Amino acid sequence: MVNNPSLDDVTQSFVNRETTNLNLLKGIGATFKRNIKIIMQYKIILLVGFFNTFIYISLAVFIAKLVPGEEIAADGYIVSSFSFIIAGALTMDLTTKILMKSLNSFVSEQKQGTFETLTTLPFGLKKYCLSEIFFEMVYAIVLFIVYNIPIFFIFNVFYDVTINIFSILSLLLLVLALLLLFFSLSLLAANFTILIKRGKEVAMVIIGILQLLSGSIFPLYLFPQWLKIVAYTSPFTHAVRAIRFCLFGGGNITDSIVWISIFILLVSAVLLYFLFNWTHKKIYRRIQLKGTVHEY
Repeated sequence: MVNNPSLDDVTQSFVNRETTNLNLLKGIGATFKRNIKIIMQYKIILLVGFFNTFIYISLAVFIAKLVPGEEIAADGYIVSSFSFIIAGALTMDLTTKILMKSLNSFVSEQKQGTFETLTTLPFGLKKYCLSEIFFEMVYAIVLFIVYNIPIFFIFNVFYDVTINIFSILSLLLLVLALLLLFFSLSLLAANFTILIKRGKEVAMVIIGILQLLSGSIFPLYLFPQWLKIVAYTSPFTHAVRAIRFCLFGGGNITDSIVWISIFILLVSAVLLYFLFNWTHKKIYRRIQLKGTVHEY
């Protein structure tokens, strides 16, 4: 007599799929191959992206001309308003690309009806989220470089930069810490995207708050005192300030502005990842037991 598994056995087996020991690197490789094939079918998007970047940077140029004397003093250095604003704008542009592309990729899967199918694969939802967002982050960085290389020459972005080898190394550490922060933030935001199925809207709210508080387009001394206090609760505010200090003030890892910013970024990235992990378990459990994330 054949013993058929009970419903509880089947459910438990499905619940345990997330712990299946599959190769994460192979999964990331498969995700990269699939997404690259999809991207190549929409080449016009790459051209549109360049024009959007050009328009965004052009706006920064005109905003800079509104500053009296076209100079801004901050953290012991004086720099042209154009360079000050462009450094913040480029930082915002990179992080915006990472967040938008990460969240929109999940919405795209949901609209096509393929997302919940992906969650049932033995690879697991968590590994899929990690590989998908890792790809989107790399893709966003590549686009940022490709789009902005012509912009750098058109607008002579680097004429105000005062930098040495130690500043360059410190800047690289800052950017790496910032990328880790937005990797964790994208993971956490993806959880809410899965719930409410609105990736673009979630991204725009986050980006709007970060851009307002960071002083990426204008110096923080224009803020009232209470808003300055609120602004410095955002790790992105510290990142923008430290990046400018490395570029224009010769800052390096020994300066408090830089190492404190790196520390805050790394701690924030770890906290956001743990928060993602906690919310992910609740969402994945919902999918496994109910078969849907339409209601939560």
